[in-house]
Amino acid sequence: MRLFLAVRLASELQDKVGALLIRYSSIIKGVKWIDSRQAHFTLFFLGEQPQALVAKIDPQLKKVAAAHRPFVLSLGGGGVFPSWKNPRVLWLGVEQGREELQALAAEVTAACVQHGLPKPNRPFAPHLTLGRVKTPPVVVDRALLAQGVTGAMRVDRFTFFASELRPQGPLYRELITYRLGSVSSDESP
Repeated sequence: MRLFLAVRLASELQDKVGALLIRYSSIIKGVKWIDSRQAHFTLFFLGEQPQALVAKIDPQLKKVAAAHRPFVLSLGGGGVFPSWKNPRVLWLGVEQGREELQALAAEVTAACVQHGLPKPNRPFAPHLTLGRVKTPPVVVDRALLAQGVTGAMRVDRFTFFASELRPQGPLYRELITYRLGSVSSDESP
């Protein structure tokens, strides 16, 4: 299974991001845009792993969730990775809630590394991926991307996802949801 842990974007922000993507897709060509209904902030990407790993990591993730209080996260302006000269990923940043999201990601990462998963080779950068460049070179209007989306959400959970790669885009399935400030989790059917 292809696995990752993430905070799903709230539905009201999914709508705003969806409207932004419609606008961007008419101006910026050569980019595979995300489905805003699946938008999320990745905390840790596990990659291809046996399903049994989910149950092994679950107790540590429950402890991580219990140790964190819900917080408010607001979206900010956008940017690109790795550089404006060679954009490969277009993203929106986080304004309010940045430190809280970084702290949550650090503990989720520690729980995963404790089970033998490799530590990421780059520091966690809170962002919401909007699209990936498929046919370079792509010209991105910095000022347009910097405008981003205005909106906030309450982060009160994170989720263990399985991802199935398909030609039309990935399909995400929720495996377990961990509520912040709580010792319980919700398993999806």
